[in-house]
Amino acid sequence: MRSGWLRGVLAACALLAITNCGGSGKTGYVYLASRATDPGLLTAYRLDLSKGTLNATNGALVQTGKSATTGTQPGPIVVDSTNSFVFVADYGNPLDPGTDNTKKNGDISAFSIAKNGAISSIGLTAMPAYPTTTIPAGCATLSPIGLALDPTGKFLFVADQAFYNADSTATCTGLPANGTRAAGVLVVFGVASGQLTPISVNAIPVPPAAPGTNVSQPSSVAVSNQGNFVYVTDFQNNTVVGFAFDSNGALTSIPGQFVTVGTGPNVVFSPPAADFLYVGNFYSNDIYEYVINSDGSLTPVTGTAILGTGTGPTAMLTDPNAKYVYVLANGGAQILGYTFNHVTGALTAVGPNGGAVSTGTGPVAFTIRSDGTTSGNFWLFTSNLGANTISSYSVNGSTGALAQLPQLSVPGGGAPFGIVAH
Repeated sequence: MRSGWLRGVLAACALLAITNCGGSGKTGYVYLASRATDPGLLTAYRLDLSKGTLNATNGALVQTGKSATTGTQPGPIVVDSTNSFVFVADYGNPLDPGTDNTKKNGDISAFSIAKNGAISSIGLTAMPAYPTTTIPAGCATLSPIGLALDPTGKFLFVADQAFYNADSTATCTGLPANGTRAAGVLVVFGVASGQLTPISVNAIPVPPAAPGTNVSQPSSVAVSNQGNFVYVTDFQNNTVVGFAFDSNGALTSIPGQFVTVGTGPNVVFSPPAADFLYVGNFYSNDIYEYVINSDGSLTPVTGTAILGTGTGPTAMLTDPNAKYVYVLANGGAQILGYTFNHVTGALTAVGPNGGAVSTGTGPVAFTIRSDGTTSGNFWLFTSNLGANTISSYSVNGSTGALAQLPQLSVPGGGAPFGIVAH
């Protein structure tokens, strides 16, 4: 059984993988969050869009400009639709000893992106306090594990794991020991010019069970294509939980609240076309396929609603035309491809075993980028935490097949995690 911390490390949301079809010229950029240092770093790497190759020498990446500092243990990354701002989820260190919760709390790092690809820090936004109706003030910390922006870029949804932790001023009598898992939450932030303003902290409904046995453990979050529903996977309770949100970012539960899925749901994904939702389950190695109804409730797609996939699915994305869906399998160190039926929502493997290609050890996130032309040349990149490398692939727009390009090492033992293309 994986530790809760490592399950957190492996969560990647769909919020980890950004699709970008635009751009001008023949240069793009890939941004990589690395956690080998504390605080972590966000670094830009130049991408040759005519070849799909990252700037490198002797098999190692060569960065563009200076890295910018993030927070402790940076993970998932999301970029806004204008390619102007990047947000990074910093998990923090909830198991840090002592009562200094500033070392345990997670945060969101925000950065602006210049026209030349350079990044500049806007600052860190601390996670809001845990609801005092459940745990006394100063007795818990939050660790962001997944990010999702609504299509308008007005709201940032952050799935947070939670831990009992007493700060130096709090009285936390009768609560579990520091570092014990508490019920996770979904935090909503308002977004304006890269600045974040907390709107609400929301409990995640769980199935009925004996007290203390069904504490929610969020692992990923996604917003529906239509933009008014948000879904969170609960790794502990094997459910996906849905909410509707209004023009102010306020949440209400969808009918049914939660839906039972496979074992260890670790990624939830809604493609940028039609109204479907997919849940990748880390331990049962499958994908649950759903239609999103007009009220946000979920109905299994017609036919095969449960699709077997690679070992330990941990992230999903589409090509820029939403013709294919790709699954990153952490345990199997593979990427698998599927055609996406926009009418039925069914996913069909592009070849034997989903046309699987190998990655480096321990892949945790991936991203895709087009060359900005109508011919549809795409390039896909994975961050391999275990191998300390970035894997690169070209995508055949006619078949969905992936062809491997050079795998490049991250200098200085960077411990790469979140990755996004621009």
